[in-house]
Amino acid sequence: MSAFTVAFAEIAPRERYKLLCASVTPRPIALVTTISAEGVVNAAPFSFFNVFSEDPALIVLGLQHKPGNDPKDTTRNIAAAAEFVVNLVDEPLAEAMNICGIDFPPEVSEIEAAGLSLLPGVTVAVPRIAEAPFGWNAAKRSR
Repeated sequence: MSAFTVAFAEIAPRERYKLLCASVTPRPIALVTTISAEGVVNAAPFSFFNVFSEDPALIVLGLQHKPGNDPKDTTRNIAAAAEFVVNLVDEPLAEAMNICGIDFPPEVSEIEAAGLSLLPGVTVAVPRIAEAPFGWNAAKRSR
């Protein structure tokens, strides 16, 4: 059997995404909650996230932009507020997670659209998802 190799710089970003999703499995999925400057709670699914260290505790998110380089809601909210909650997704949350993946306008809360409930964040102002089996409160680390 020969090994498969690819030069990522030579393929389109969408193809890179598909290749990474198909080859790096299983990947945990999180619903990341943030709050906009207008007070709207956003929830977005992330399969490009993981924990990288316990001391200091580091969670890394694959934040992305829309075509045209406009930041997605989660990226914009974290940049502005420097706080977020990573809520783990289990099988009972799968349908709600898919609803949260819809490209709603910034003034629409995915939480309400998906029929989820919120609890206060433990150490941050951002709420956590009540139905999630586990959640990390996090603040953006300065460089």
